[in-house]
Amino acid sequence: MGSLSLPFAFNGVVQGMKNQEQRPVLSVDLVVTNSDGQILLGHVTEKWSDRGRYNWGLPGREIMLGENLRAAAARSLHEELGLRMTSVRFLSVNSNFGFGNHYVSISMLVEATGSMINKQPADWTRWHWVEPSGLPERLFPSAARTLHAYLKGSTSLDLSEQEEPGYS
Repeated sequence: MGSLSLPFAFNGVVQGMKNQEQRPVLSVDLVVTNSDGQILLGHVTEKWSDRGRYNWGLPGREIMLGENLRAAAARSLHEELGLRMTSVRFLSVNSNFGFGNHYVSISMLVEATGSMINKQPADWTRWHWVEPSGLPERLFPSAARTLHAYLKGSTSLDLSEQEEPGYS
């Protein structure tokens, strides 16, 4: 086999072009559950609603340079909710697209302690516990894909042959 030299086209985007390279942003999405098995969802502010298209999301942030996944999850949980992470487990990896960005979201199931407060009022209006069987409509795309994978027991919807709900 011959070698592949850069730049090359991948899905219509030229990869490997210095100063023109676009890459996905890595982020963590956190599925926080309580002792009753409910899932914590945040109601997004107008800034993140895409003109009312999305209402609900999961806590999570971009992964910082030099930060491992555990540290990113703990930081995100504290920055958004003021909680301290007590355990973390890998759930899934999914691609998400929105607001002109491409994210690769690493989803984790976390347990936490502390008093929950909304530390990011510019992003979230409130937090609410919901039953897995009663998830609201209009979930933010990354939340929809993470929760769909979580409830299916899948490690990635990217590997399925069909497009899944919340993938836009």
